[in-house]
Amino acid sequence: MICNLISTITKNSAKVFESSSNRFLLFVLFFIPLFLQAQNTQETFLYTADKIYQSDTAFGIVEAMVVKKNTIVFLGTAKVADSIYPGATRIEFKGKYIYPGFIDAHCHFLSYCRGLTQANLWETKSEDAVVKRLKKYQKTNKETWIIGQGWDQNNWPGTSMDGSNKPYPNMDKLDKAFPDVPVCLKRIDGHAIWINSAAKRLLLLNTDTLIDGGLFIKSPGLLGEKSNFSGICIDQAADFVQSKIPVLPYSSWKLSLQKGLKNCYSLGLTTLDEAGLSLSDINLIKSLQESGEMDMRIYAMLSQSEENLYYLATNGMIQTEKLSVRSMKLYLDGALGSSGALLKKDYCGQKGYRGLQLMSNTNFDYIQQLLLSRGYQVCVHAIGDSANAIALRSFNKNIPEGYDARWRIEHAQIVSQKDQKLFANRSIIPSVQPTHATSDALWAETRLCGESAQSISGAYAYADLLKQSKLLALGTDFPVEGLSPIHTFYSATQRMDAAGHLPKPFMGNQALTRKQALWGMTLWAAFANFDESRLGSLEEGKLADFVVLNTDMMTTEAKKLLKTKTVATYIDGKRVW
Repeated sequence: MICNLISTITKNSAKVFESSSNRFLLFVLFFIPLFLQAQNTQETFLYTADKIYQSDTAFGIVEAMVVKKNTIVFLGTAKVADSIYPGATRIEFKGKYIYPGFIDAHCHFLSYCRGLTQANLWETKSEDAVVKRLKKYQKTNKETWIIGQGWDQNNWPGTSMDGSNKPYPNMDKLDKAFPDVPVCLKRIDGHAIWINSAAKRLLLLNTDTLIDGGLFIKSPGLLGEKSNFSGICIDQAADFVQSKIPVLPYSSWKLSLQKGLKNCYSLGLTTLDEAGLSLSDINLIKSLQESGEMDMRIYAMLSQSEENLYYLATNGMIQTEKLSVRSMKLYLDGALGSSGALLKKDYCGQKGYRGLQLMSNTNFDYIQQLLLSRGYQVCVHAIGDSANAIALRSFNKNIPEGYDARWRIEHAQIVSQKDQKLFANRSIIPSVQPTHATSDALWAETRLCGESAQSISGAYAYADLLKQSKLLALGTDFPVEGLSPIHTFYSATQRMDAAGHLPKPFMGNQALTRKQALWGMTLWAAFANFDESRLGSLEEGKLADFVVLNTDMMTTEAKKLLKTKTVATYIDGKRVW
C-alpha cells in the first residue's frame, strides 16, 4: 500500500506539491524513514579487538561483535559485520581483548561500601598498628562509635603456647587508647569482632551468657583469678553484639557506594552475587537501579531471618532486568581463620574443640524444604569438612531426583574426598574463592594439623571438586579478599598469591586451567545464578555485558597476568567505565 502511494506521488509530483498537506505527506514518506534509519544506526555498534573470547561452551574466538541497543546481534569477522551492518558505529580496540563481563559469584558489596566509611585495618601488622590507625581515623570521624574492619591476628607477631595458632588480642590496648569511646572492630573474615570495655558497658553485655553457635572468648586469669572477657566475640556472639550497635543511615555512606561501584566497574565486574542481604538492603538496591544510579547487576541472596523467611513464603521471588532475588544464604559454621569452621577432628592445640555449628540439622532441613516449596535456591556457607558433610548429605536427601535445583555450597573449603562425590548426585554447585586458598596457605596447616600442604586432604581442592560437579562458580568474598577478578584468575590457575608471599604454588595439583577459570568467572557463574540464557558468554541474543582488557589472559605468561588493566567495561551495551 505504501509502495503504491509512493509511486502515485512520484508520477504526479506536480499535483502533490500543489497543496501544503501533500507536501507534508511527502516529507513524512521520504524523510521520516531516513530519520528512523539514522536513529537505528546510532544504536548499533560494531566492536573489534585482537581477540573476542566468547566464553561459550565451544570457547569461540572472533574478531568482531555487533551490539544493537543492549543485545549482541552478531559475532564473527569484521568483514562480514561491515557487510551486514554498514551503518553501525565502529569502535576499534586495537591490541586489546574482549571478554564477557566478569561475575563475582560470592561477595558482600554493600558491606564493602559501608566499610569505606569505617576504619581500614587491612594489612595491619600488630595491635599497636591497629590503635594507630584508629586514632588517625577518629580525628576526622566524629561518630559515637569507632567501627573498623580488616584486622587479622595471623599477620601479627607471636604464637600460642603450642606454637600453632596466633593468639587473639584482648581489650587492654583498646581500653587504654579509648577508655570512654565504644569500639567494635570486625575481623577480616567477618566471623569475629573485637570490642573494648566502653562498648561492653554501653551495651550492658553479659559475656557469661551462652549463645548457640557463638563464643565470648575469655583470657586466662592470673594466680587462680577468674577468667576475664578478652573482647573477642565469635560468630553468633559477634552477630548478637553487632545487632545492638546503631546502623548508619544510607545518606552517611552514599558517596562510598558510588565509589564502590566505580571500583567494581574499573575491574570489569558487571554482576555481583550479594551473599546475604536484608529486605531493606534489597529495596535500596532496587531503588538505585530504577533511578539509574546503579548499573551493576545484582544476584542477591536473602540472609536468613524470620522477616526474610516470611517475605519469601508470602511473596515469592523478585526478578527485574538487573536484580534477581531467588535464593537464601544459610550458615552452617564459621571461618577457619577465626577457628569457627566445623571440623571432623580437633583443631591443632585445642583438644576437644572442633569449631561451631551455627544451625541445627533439624532447622537446616526445615528451611531447605520451605525454600524448595517456593522455588528458591539454597546457598549454604560451609567451610569445615564436618559442615560440608552435613550440607551435602542434607542436600542429597532434600533435592528431588531430576530437579534442577542448582543449590550451592558457598566456600566448600574443606571437603573430604569421600564427601566430594556427593556433589555429583544432585548437581550441587561449589561456589569457591580461589584467593582464599592462597591467602590461607601460610597458616591453614596449623589449624588442620597438616605436616604439609599435600597432607590437608580435601582442602581448597578446586580441581577435585570440578571433577565431581562439572562446574565451579568463582568469586572473591570481598571485602574479605580484594575485589580483583584478575587475582581470582591468577590464584585459580597459578595457586600463587598476588602479593608474592608464597614461595611456591599452594597445592599446585588443584590448579584450574585458564579456560576453566574464565568459565568460572563468566558462564558457570551465570549458570549458578539461573542466568546463563542472558549472561555469562558473548553469544547472539545475549545481553551486551563485556569487558575490554589490555592482556590476552589465555596465552600470556603467568607473571604478566597481574599487570592486566581494564580498558573499558560495558553493561547492557552502555559503557560504565
